[in-house]
Amino acid sequence: LITCQGKLINAYTANPVKERKDGIETGVLLPGKDKIQIMGDSIMQSGEKRALLQDFTCHDIAAFKQHLNKNIRFEIGIMSAGDNTILFIPKGTVPELVQDLPK
Repeated sequence: LITCQGKLINAYTANPVKERKDGIETGVLLPGKDKIQIMGDSIMQSGEKRALLQDFTCHDIAAFKQHLNKNIRFEIGIMSAGDNTILFIPKGTVPELVQDLPK
């Protein structure tokens, strides 16, 4: 696992979605997933910083909501699915409050 650090911008529950099996809607409405949005910096090859907003699905939104508009750090995992790279927050992850990020 690696660590993600940034400012917690938002915590919300996504809209419900219709379940699909084999590409066909089943008519079952699934509850929306809890999500967080983290603002961080990405260092480019030139050395310049680029602001990056990253969305994550989380399993315990209450653990994150208490840190809204604060800088936090938490573990993330990475999976590869074909040509896609998926970042995820493992179950049981608790964010850690950190001091202001360096400029």
